[in-house]
Amino acid sequence: MKNALLALLCFVTFGGVAAQQPVPGFDATKYKTSKERLKALSNICDSLNRMEAYKETFKTARYALHITPADDYYNLSLFNFYIGVYYQGSNGDSSIVYLEKSVAYARRAGNSKRVINGLERLLYMYSAMDGYAGQRDKTAKEVHYIVDTIRNDDTKQNLYNALNKYYETLGRREQQMNMLLAELEINKKQLALGKFEGADSANMGVCYINIGALYLELKQPRKALEYLTPSKEFLYSYRNAIIHYYKNTANAYLQLFQPGMARIYYDSLTNLTREEYGPPTDKNNNWDIRMLADLSFADYYLSNKQVDSALLYMNIAKSLIGASVTDTIYITSFNYAMGQTLVAAKDYVAALGYLKNAEKIGLDQGPEQYGNVLRELGKCYSGTGQWQQAALYYEKYLPIRDSLYAVDIQKSMADAEAKFQNKEKQQQIEAQQKDLGFVRKQRLWFISGLLLLGIIATMLVVFYRNKKRTADVLDDKNKRLSQLNNELEEANHTKAKLFGIIGHDLRSPVKQVYQFLKLQKLNVHNEQEKAERAAKMETATESLLETMEDLLLWSKTQMSTLKPNIQPVELLPALQPVELLLQLHLEEKNIRLQNNIVAGTIVWADENFLQTIYRNLLQNAIKASAPGEMIIVNTSIQNGKTTLSIQNSGSAFAQEDFEMQVQLGRTMQTLNGLGLQLVQELSEKMKATVLFTSLPQGTLVEVTFPLES
Repeated sequence: MKNALLALLCFVTFGGVAAQQPVPGFDATKYKTSKERLKALSNICDSLNRMEAYKETFKTARYALHITPADDYYNLSLFNFYIGVYYQGSNGDSSIVYLEKSVAYARRAGNSKRVINGLERLLYMYSAMDGYAGQRDKTAKEVHYIVDTIRNDDTKQNLYNALNKYYETLGRREQQMNMLLAELEINKKQLALGKFEGADSANMGVCYINIGALYLELKQPRKALEYLTPSKEFLYSYRNAIIHYYKNTANAYLQLFQPGMARIYYDSLTNLTREEYGPPTDKNNNWDIRMLADLSFADYYLSNKQVDSALLYMNIAKSLIGASVTDTIYITSFNYAMGQTLVAAKDYVAALGYLKNAEKIGLDQGPEQYGNVLRELGKCYSGTGQWQQAALYYEKYLPIRDSLYAVDIQKSMADAEAKFQNKEKQQQIEAQQKDLGFVRKQRLWFISGLLLLGIIATMLVVFYRNKKRTADVLDDKNKRLSQLNNELEEANHTKAKLFGIIGHDLRSPVKQVYQFLKLQKLNVHNEQEKAERAAKMETATESLLETMEDLLLWSKTQMSTLKPNIQPVELLPALQPVELLLQLHLEEKNIRLQNNIVAGTIVWADENFLQTIYRNLLQNAIKASAPGEMIIVNTSIQNGKTTLSIQNSGSAFAQEDFEMQVQLGRTMQTLNGLGLQLVQELSEKMKATVLFTSLPQGTLVEVTFPLES
């Protein structure tokens, strides 16, 4: 109702004016019939729309609507479409109203082209606006049907774009990637046929950039570079796209831990932005992409514990805020990043102001970003000793975090359901084909069955085949039912074990943190006692967090949702973040870590699995080692296989001990040995082997990686 009133208000406000003020340069007296006048006006609208002169298009379409007969459904569809396009950038609800009218009139006119154009724009708007989930999903289903049946490549490309936006809104990255790759194939086909060249091929470059950006979001920088690298040759003078190319390429090298290479593209981004838009001033707000690059560099250095370098880039970004960057979402991203960096620098008072500003727009910045803001505010208040405020923000943060976990699960279930439905449809098609074949056979038997004996013989054969087929079907169903029962029993066992672990081993550390928080409220004047309590609470919290992380990863392995992404991984840069993470533990016990891994050593593994295995083994080595001892990390190659070894001088731990701990972790409802169980299960998924050897003084553990697969 609100949308209808809004559209009516727009018609009263602008329609009457349009009727009284004909289109400049349009002389209605030159045309003899209404049909000729409307054709001329549609040509004007089409020309203005291609020039992106949307305001002039809007005025022309308004005037044209006023003189269009009520039964001229084609032109009513056309001019409502142009008005809907005009409102896309300023009033989404009004845009949807006019685009829906356009599609409705196009259906009445029986014009499929106008229907497709309207549905494409509607899917964009439904995906971009809240409150249209039902219409969005229904339109996406119709667009999918259209894109599977039409042959026009240009139309297919536009529809793939709309579906890409739809799946991006739903967070369905696999389907989103399929749409982008399908669009890329169309561009490659048109390029091969010579249908576009020069500046027209910029669509090809933009498509490569979009695929690279999605791979960056999925934390696959090498795949991102595979698509970003060839994009530039197609961009020519499309400078805005080249700016995005520089930013995304810099981000890819940051994810690959190559800040030197990233800085080269960052400088190119800065120079091109200055050439295209001039220096950053309050009259030039086109530096937002460069500001986002500053945030990426700050995040890289912050994740590598280089807070001073992170602050350097945050201050560079700060110089652009309010002058050259005015978008609310971008400013909110800056405020969060600056607050997070200042928290890492332990400047909690300064961080508080930025984080409170980031909190203002709430969920408009997205639930994940908003949850991060609330988490950092909790840290900030904890750092200033305002425990009650910290607890309030953690209470706000936890439901958002849990809801994000639930959304991830729903996405996984939706992907699985889509795959199942496709398989089910294929089975139905195959069954129908079999039925048709059977009908043809029956017809032949009937025609040839003139003799009674032949008819009886044919009936017996058919009866026997049907009976055998029924028996086979029942046997297959019984096998499937048995398999499903086994899977259900295993899932119930895993669930019971998971709840048992939570009840048994998480209760104690949670209770310990709770007790420390209660003690913290006491008014203690002894500063040494305060410091000791804070240190104990930090240790307890860190232990609880590590336990929960291992528990989450273990639960994923039990549900068989963890699939390794085996690829060549350079050991040294992959393991260094783990060593940085455990640096405080090494320093607490004054343990020296001697890393003898040769630079350039490559193994075939999943990088995330590798880091988890190394973290657990290195943690165990630190726990086993006495203060002041040394842990030695080496690599060796034998029979073409690379082996990573970790040696400590602590208490002896043999292969039998390892296997016993893993077996206990699988059969008992406890977290004891969970780290080693993770090592075993993740190694098996990568087809790697783990061997513990007891030494006269200490323990040697070796992880041997498979040959290239």
